[in-house]
Amino acid sequence: MVKRGHLTVIAGPMFAGKSSSLLQQVLWLEHNQKKTLVIKPHIDDRYDPENIVTHDQLRHRCVSAIDLELVKDNYNIKPYNFNTVFIDEVQFFDPKETLWFVEEGLRSGVNFMCAGLDQDFRGVPFDTTARLMALAEKVEKITAHCTVCGQPATKTFRTVDNDKSRVLVGGAESYEPRCTEHWSRK
Repeated sequence: MVKRGHLTVIAGPMFAGKSSSLLQQVLWLEHNQKKTLVIKPHIDDRYDPENIVTHDQLRHRCVSAIDLELVKDNYNIKPYNFNTVFIDEVQFFDPKETLWFVEEGLRSGVNFMCAGLDQDFRGVPFDTTARLMALAEKVEKITAHCTVCGQPATKTFRTVDNDKSRVLVGGAESYEPRCTEHWSRK
């Protein structure tokens, strides 16, 4: 019988260090000669389309995927190929497809670590992240520092009013981390 893989989810607002935490684990496993697969959504092309890049410019090569079905078709997600699969900005992937992809890999014995926003700028949970958090053996909810008062920030505040859509890929030019006292839904 195959030992089930382990799922860890890192969640929180923008600028909390989710991608940095993910990359730290990637580098640690690679240093220990473990095989990894690193994935990010194609939509996240803020800094580099072929690398995960943190806001402070740490970077690592990755597969930039339109959807996880294509990743499954091109990579055999089995323990003899990968010890751990890492998915950054997981909130941008389809919830059902992501759960299917992760669950299938976990059943085959592959570990997963996913990082993503837990809420949008209105405070509405991202379904993909929420479902993975429910499935995970370990959840790391991390905070940033509020740009107004410096207290722990659990919310993402959109600073631009020109786009009301739920998804607006951006960085410091569009978003700030805020504590609940200094955050508003807009």
